[in-house]
Amino acid sequence: MNEIMKSTITSMEVAEMVDKKHCDLLKDIRRYMKQLGEGKIPSSDFFTESTYISEQNKTVPCYLVTKKGCEFIAHKLTGQKGTEFTARYINRFHEMEEGIGIISAEKIPVGEVAKLANVMDRIAVRQNLSPHRIAANFKAICEQFGIRLTDDFVKAPEYEQLQLIIK
Repeated sequence: MNEIMKSTITSMEVAEMVDKKHCDLLKDIRRYMKQLGEGKIPSSDFFTESTYISEQNKTVPCYLVTKKGCEFIAHKLTGQKGTEFTARYINRFHEMEEGIGIISAEKIPVGEVAKLANVMDRIAVRQNLSPHRIAANFKAICEQFGIRLTDDFVKAPEYEQLQLIIK
């Protein structure tokens, strides 16, 4: 799954890039997938079904869109919108391919990381997860979005480090 995340962008990010409501883009992608299926072309080369947790703590559908999927969407757009989207997705994938660890905040889906972290925190607290485990989960999520945190962001308490050594 982590490899898929590294080679895709979310449909939320695509919707933002093309200035379209996410729900409308989902309808388009579903139509494209149906048409690809009828032509016996694997839609997984372009789109992968996924979900995310909304602010209301609901599981909401989305898609992971590959570079091919972005090219597919770009070919459906015309004029200025098509040109701008093509430039944006090309730049975005080049950044991922070059391994740029830190990306500007404007390229992260607006508020998505914060929403996810908030939901994660509530769940972790309800499950009595220790603070350093919550921090480790948060760090893992940030890295999936290309946000680098310092190596010492997660610090296990000394008593747990001793237990790890004993085992």
